[in-house]
Amino acid sequence: MGFLLKQITVFLAFQLSISFSWARVLRLPPTEEKDLFFRGTLPDITTANRHDSIVLHCKVGGREPTIHWLKDGVRIQQGESRDYRNDQAQYEDTAAVTGKSFTASKLYLDCVDEASEGVYTCIGETPTERITQSTNLVLKRPNADFLDLPEAAAEFSHRTCLEKRSVGNTAARIFLWTSLRLELMGEAVQLFCRSEGSPSPQVEWFDNNREKILPTSSEFSDYEILENGDLLIKRLQWKHMGQFKCSASNGEGSDTQGIFIYPMNNPQN
Repeated sequence: MGFLLKQITVFLAFQLSISFSWARVLRLPPTEEKDLFFRGTLPDITTANRHDSIVLHCKVGGREPTIHWLKDGVRIQQGESRDYRNDQAQYEDTAAVTGKSFTASKLYLDCVDEASEGVYTCIGETPTERITQSTNLVLKRPNADFLDLPEAAAEFSHRTCLEKRSVGNTAARIFLWTSLRLELMGEAVQLFCRSEGSPSPQVEWFDNNREKILPTSSEFSDYEILENGDLLIKRLQWKHMGQFKCSASNGEGSDTQGIFIYPMNNPQN
C-alpha cells in the first residue's frame, strides 16, 4: 500500500509539470491545445571552444512523437540503425493511440572543430505533424592578447581528442527515450530507448518494481525488448503504473534514463 501511495504521489508531481496543452487529457480546464509542441527551446546561438564536447537537448510533447536532428539541413545519423522507418512506434496501433507522451533526445558533439560549426535542427514529428527548432553552433576564437595559455590549453584538449579518436571506443549513451507516457489501458505501448557507443551497448529494462525485465517474446510475458532497444508493453494495465528504467552499457561506460507510465481508464470499457 505504501509503495502504491508513493507512485501516486510521484505521478501527481508529474501532472503539475506537464504542459497546459494537455489539459483535456488530465481533466483540467481547457487552454490553447497543441497536438505537438516543444518543451524548452534551443538557444539561437550555441558557443563552444575548439575541441570541447557538448550536448544539445530537445524535448517534444504530443501523441508518441519521435525526434531526429539535422546539420545544415542534412540528417545526422545516431546509433546503428539506418532504417528511418524505425523512428516510429511500429508496434503500436496508431489509430488507437489517444494518450500523450514526452520524447527526449540528446545530440552529442564530441571534440568540436571548425567542421562542426553550422545550424543544428531538432525535428519533432508524428506520422501527421512536424515541428522544428534550431541553434547555430559557433566556435569561440581565442583572444590574441592571451596566446600562451589558450594555446597550451588548446594543445592539451587537441591531444585528448586525438587519443579518444585513435582508441575508437566510446561510452554507451542514450540519445532518444520516452520520458513520460499516458495511454489507455488495454493498448500496446512502445517506449523508446535508443543508444549509441562503441562497442555497441547492451540495453536492459527494469519495471516499476525495480525488477529486471527478461528479453523474451513469450506470449505469456507482459513485455518484449525490441532489437532497437525499445520496450513493448503488450497490453497496458494499471499494474504497470510507475517508473520504468532503461539502461545502456558497454565496456566504456553506462547511461540510464527513467520513464514514467500512467495507464488511463478506457471510457468504452
